[in-house]
Amino acid sequence: MRPKLGLLLILLLAVLLTGCNESLVASQPVLSPETQPPLPSPIIPTDTPQPEFIPTEALPTTALVDVPAPTATNAPPPIPSGPRLERLPIGTEPYFTQLHMVDPLSGWATGGLNGSTDHVFITRDGGTGWSDVTPPQPVDSGAQDVTAFFFDASTAWATFSSLPAPLPSFPVVWHTSDAGQTWQPSQLLDLSGLEQSYVTDLYFVDMQNGWLLTHVGVGMSHDYVTLFRTSDGGLTWTRLLDPYNDGQIQICQKTGLLFLDSQVGWLTGDCGGVMAGAFLTHTEDGGLTWSYVDLPAPAENPLLFDVNTPAACGSDDLHFFDSQSGLLGVHCTLYDSSSSEPTFADYLYTTLDGGATWSSTSYPGGALAFVSPLDGWALSRDIYQTADGGLTWNLVNDVHWDARFNFITPEFGWAASYTETEHALVATTDGGAHWFMLEPLIVP
Repeated sequence: MRPKLGLLLILLLAVLLTGCNESLVASQPVLSPETQPPLPSPIIPTDTPQPEFIPTEALPTTALVDVPAPTATNAPPPIPSGPRLERLPIGTEPYFTQLHMVDPLSGWATGGLNGSTDHVFITRDGGTGWSDVTPPQPVDSGAQDVTAFFFDASTAWATFSSLPAPLPSFPVVWHTSDAGQTWQPSQLLDLSGLEQSYVTDLYFVDMQNGWLLTHVGVGMSHDYVTLFRTSDGGLTWTRLLDPYNDGQIQICQKTGLLFLDSQVGWLTGDCGGVMAGAFLTHTEDGGLTWSYVDLPAPAENPLLFDVNTPAACGSDDLHFFDSQSGLLGVHCTLYDSSSSEPTFADYLYTTLDGGATWSSTSYPGGALAFVSPLDGWALSRDIYQTADGGLTWNLVNDVHWDARFNFITPEFGWAASYTETEHALVATTDGGAHWFMLEPLIVP
């Protein structure tokens, strides 16, 4: 096995070095030396053990999920009729809006061409070759944006919507248990009484229980949403909330949805200064009712959440490692009448008792990504890494592009990087200290 790994590393380095010097497909602009500093090639020290990409034959095989046969009273609906979204041509370079790698070789993505977000992709080689496995969504539905949840290497759910869009924009939720080879549509979602609706969050805790968050309008510091739930793997969905009469979660913009099990869930949000503190709500009955979580102000700024403090705070990047241990990002904009420019403060909140109590510490800012309670990143154009749960942070790189990041271990990570006019798919094997460019292409 060791000679195979050595050969694989040699081949990988050859591809990576070639990818750093060659441009991507001409029809799709990428980060180039003319506009951005070149991305460095990975540095492989000889005196320090380095992570290795695992050969395909050594990866554990993900068994396909056995889907129970439908009953006569709950038969699956037929595939919607009409022209389908076309698969991307072989050899073209896709644009990615979401990455979800399962292991060093296997992963999913959403995106399309020229900035579109209406396709689903899967890779089995670490991000170079991508198969277009988009569900057979009719093109005449008016839905152009896909929201997906990737459960494992073979299981995923996806639905389509667009903003703004008249109803109906996403009549069904698609489900696959064979890595996108086939897709099963759900029963039609109940959109009655809604003027418009678009999806931002789709979340499953197991093969049966999932939730779908839809936005139906904004106004007067409100973000009107409704919540759908399934308990049969996505075949049928029940609408839980009335967005116009249920005031529990309608105030403030929603930034994320997460559930721990079939009953316990969380919603993060940003009130833009309309409410004091950071918006965080909690449910213990599967999403039927919600209550606000009163986060304590940071010890270093005890008046930050006071109603008289000129500050606007929001929460996002909520993540739980188990039923008790979790973390949350809180971002605040502070206003000073003596200055025309606001200042910013970012805090990492952690819990060890399932969210009953929270403690905080400051961090450098940016999106949070953790692969364990200790190992994580603060991600913006400055990339910071922590190995002690956020107590200390080390600057590991400063890049000249924005990105949507996806880390799976303290070493391995990917980023769908972009500027105003360019995009590229890059990867790291040393925790973000160095990045190399991939050349993603559509393959059969």
